[in-house]
Amino acid sequence: MSNLFGPSRKEIQDLQSRLTQVEQERESLRRELAETRELLHHQDQEKNLLLMALERLRPGMDHRVLAETLLELVFKPLNLASFYVSLADYPADMLHWVIYHEGGRARNSPSRSMTGQGGLTAKAILAHQPLYIRTLEEAKAEGAQFSEAERLSGLVPQSWYGVPLGWGERPFGLVSFQSFQPDAFSMETRRLMDALANLLAMAMLMPMDVWRGEG
Repeated sequence: MSNLFGPSRKEIQDLQSRLTQVEQERESLRRELAETRELLHHQDQEKNLLLMALERLRPGMDHRVLAETLLELVFKPLNLASFYVSLADYPADMLHWVIYHEGGRARNSPSRSMTGQGGLTAKAILAHQPLYIRTLEEAKAEGAQFSEAERLSGLVPQSWYGVPLGWGERPFGLVSFQSFQPDAFSMETRRLMDALANLLAMAMLMPMDVWRGEG
């Protein structure tokens, strides 16, 4: 109870406690607002990437041009360390690289045996489903093959996500997204990568007249 000399000690303590609670509630609201804005930003980014991919990945284009177009669209927005597109030659048991972009530059990657030296690429293709590797240790345990540049520099991506190209039990290739950060790709980001890979696969396989609605 208040007295002639002002509020009591208990009333002051109650007021301070309430002010602290109000400040905590305000801080919580600020965080929620910031998270909502970040979510909306990512959703806008994902929508824009898909729209640009749909517009620019056109059937009839050379496979290398299609792969380079997708690389240009996603490398910076998704903060990638490496990106490549490979094709599977089942009769010859070989993997061939359309493009291999590693550490900020294009590199030549020799073809290799799919079942003998295919690493994570072959593992995902032969399982005909996406494969997500979260750490370098997990990559080594799963049989990853490292490029000469990676072995010499020691700059090896931590996260690896490979999406088979095509549908059914014999995908015709794979697109790989990689990051230097461990566990870098959220479920939402991987769904975006799945959609981008599907657009690339359709552009590689679909005849131009079907794309234009003439077939």
